Amino acid sequence: MARLHLIGAVPREQDLYSGAGTDFYDRLVGSDRAEIREVLALARDAEGPILDVAAGTGRLTVPLVRSGKRVTAIDLSDDMLSRLRRTLPDHAMLECVVADMRDFSLPRQFGLVIIGATSITLLDRAGRSLLYANVRRHLAVRGVFAFTVAGDASAESFSVSRDREIEVPGPDGAETYLFSQQVEEDGAARLVNWVRVADLTEGGEVTVLTSRLRVLDHGVLSRELIHAGFAPPAVSPVRTLGGEDIVLLTTTRTGCAEARDDDASR
Repeated sequence: MARLHLIGAVPREQDLYSGAGTDFYDRLVGSDRAEIREVLALARDAEGPILDVAAGTGRLTVPLVRSGKRVTAIDLSDDMLSRLRRTLPDHAMLECVVADMRDFSLPRQFGLVIIGATSITLLDRAGRSLLYANVRRHLAVRGVFAFTVAGDASAESFSVSRDREIEVPGPDGAETYLFSQQVEEDGAARLVNWVRVADLTEGGEVTVLTSRLRVLDHGVLSRELIHAGFAPPAVSPVRTLGGEDIVLLTTTRTGCAEARDDDASR
């Protein structure tokens, strides 16, 4: 980050999704209502329990459970799921499982599998292939697989390195964070960093919350889904308060996918 270099600050990297990053992530996205209306609409028609993949602190899980749905929430970060458990302590309709979305095994199938907050972009191509196989195994025959990704306008903004300041809700009011996006691999991935401006001191050590995300568009993901044995997905816009361009991909298993699963079980 250019500002850190200018003042000689020493970065101490911290994963955005664990430890101290968990609190910041929850404050950053906790009030975001994007996707919730669309996911609840899908849930109303779902037959059987719901699987929330990369559930985080429960931005989608909580409204689903409160609407009366039985939800299994999986996330690689136990720190994230701990916050979800505190929000819905000992709730009979909630199960939390620490698991990698590329490699999980649960004892049931689900009528709806969701991935919110464009979290699929955390995975490279090999990781997405493993994810699709896991979802296919856990999706009921008439179940729906749905996830979000940036739309065309947002995807374009991800292809340019930039720094800017963003106000994030804090315990004592809004706090200013420096957001830095560095594009890597010829635009195929981006490294996202967050630093609290109040922590910047000349020559001092500063915590940098970091995440690495792939730059994906719905066309690429649609082709991957078809190749993985899913039906061509429906692509629909997600309504957002801030005008961000996000789209929802919704698909089902095909007969070919069911045949593959049957073959794998023999």
